[in-house]
Amino acid sequence: MTRARVEQDAWQGEAEARAAFARAGLDHVLELDVPPVDNGAHWHHFSSEFYLTAGTLELTDIGTGERMSCGTGTRVIVPARVLHAEYSPDGYSILLGTSVPPEEYGDPVNRPPEAL
Repeated sequence: MTRARVEQDAWQGEAEARAAFARAGLDHVLELDVPPVDNGAHWHHFSSEFYLTAGTLELTDIGTGERMSCGTGTRVIVPARVLHAEYSPDGYSILLGTSVPPEEYGDPVNRPPEAL
């Protein structure tokens, strides 16, 4: 089963993160500040990985029901088409690698479960 995963204390620096993204075929890298979020189940048509560089996030893999707490330094892996939800009352910052450039994310980026 394809699912979302987290690796605690994975941050080894920006150069190492960018190298890991490249090895995974995630050639499009962005630095983002995400405002507070409490979204329901959704999915993306692209794969992504990110490292939390500040803040906290609770990620829920809808398929397994697993809730994963993520803090600064956590690596988060979300394959394409995996239903998940995010909760962060204070927001967070990330270094994000994706399999498609941002202009191809589409609208909406967060796609509803019924469209899967």
